[in-house]
Amino acid sequence: MSFSSKESSSILFDNPWGVGSIARMKRTRLAAHWRLGVTLLAVTAIVSGCVGKRETVAPPRSGLPAPLAMPENVSGVWIARFHYRTPDDIVRIMENCASVGINSIYWQVRGEGTVLYPSQYEPWAQRYDYRDPGFDPLAIAVAEAHRRGMRIEAWMNVMPGWKGPKQPPIPDQHWNARPEWFLRDAQDQRQPLGNYYVILNPCLPEVRNHIASIAEELVTRYALDGVHLDYVRYAWDTTPKASERYPRDPRTLSIYREETGLVPDDDPGRWDHWRANQITRLVHEIRDRVNQRRPGATLSAAVWRNPGLGYDRFLQNAVAWLRADLIDAAMPMAYTTDFGQLQRDIRAYERTSLDGRIIPGIGLYKFDTPEQFAEQLGYCMQRGGDCCLFSYESLWPIVAERDSGPLRPALRQTLQRYTSDRG
Repeated sequence: MSFSSKESSSILFDNPWGVGSIARMKRTRLAAHWRLGVTLLAVTAIVSGCVGKRETVAPPRSGLPAPLAMPENVSGVWIARFHYRTPDDIVRIMENCASVGINSIYWQVRGEGTVLYPSQYEPWAQRYDYRDPGFDPLAIAVAEAHRRGMRIEAWMNVMPGWKGPKQPPIPDQHWNARPEWFLRDAQDQRQPLGNYYVILNPCLPEVRNHIASIAEELVTRYALDGVHLDYVRYAWDTTPKASERYPRDPRTLSIYREETGLVPDDDPGRWDHWRANQITRLVHEIRDRVNQRRPGATLSAAVWRNPGLGYDRFLQNAVAWLRADLIDAAMPMAYTTDFGQLQRDIRAYERTSLDGRIIPGIGLYKFDTPEQFAEQLGYCMQRGGDCCLFSYESLWPIVAERDSGPLRPALRQTLQRYTSDRG
């Protein structure tokens, strides 16, 4: 059975729940957009232009061990790209994590259109002065995590294309080499630079293909247990009226018109659904590449603390990804000292994601006392034990830094009691 682009688009975007007005659409928005996300999966492969020309990735290395399964109880920690530089840093990080019962490492390898491993697609990160440091940080991290019985997922910032008030100092970074890939407004002007991320345009098939190719490269070359997605949303919160302004470039509007027969102002709710679906298309493509190249590897995502807020502010449809098994786990970034808010946010995911796995993300940097941490760990224990901690530097000093004050040791002791009690 085959469909034309127009026929496929009608399946994607026609609203089967009889929403007759924008006001009514807002009232039914969450239910509708989650269902639309699931509907998308059935037609992604046949929608004309959904996936661009696939970039060539080297064949898988022979002899890679099978991925480690996600533990019954995840005790995870995010290791950011700022937390390590040398091989000794990496070894020390893994020793520290294992010492307090961490069993899952989320290791950042992509920040803002630059990476921290040798890649055929993107240049080295500023952390290494945009040059090969003479060793492979990711290879060391994988080996050291596995040596201590810990899982490791490669953490990618998905949509960011650059960060900072000045353009990159290297010619092959996306801002310089592929300016058409960034969000553009109706005057075809890029999202302005500043002390924040400027993001790539997920509505462009070549952008989705590029990001999926990075995930494919990672699981092809390394014995990773999974890929972890972050900033897998329209991360435009620092740009005024961004949702109204982006993307409005001629290319995006042409694709939208071809698939729907509309322009954005014809139906703002449908325009939101369509833009959200471009992120879902990207997640689907990453899932497909990971499955093909490394069967058994997981795909997880750090998602906005509350699914409704995530959609309304950033067009992130995480519930659809869970319900359609596009991701194996969602990690709501419920970073707060307000215990009631934490519970409400996690329950919002539990109510809507069916049996999808929800791993609460705990913001250690928010805490002033270990008792605040203990309270949130207790809630995680009541739910079954899953948790992921943001981030490593709240537990241990990074690089040449030293412990300052009693809080870090107290948080470590609290965590160790939790992992020991859980067994």
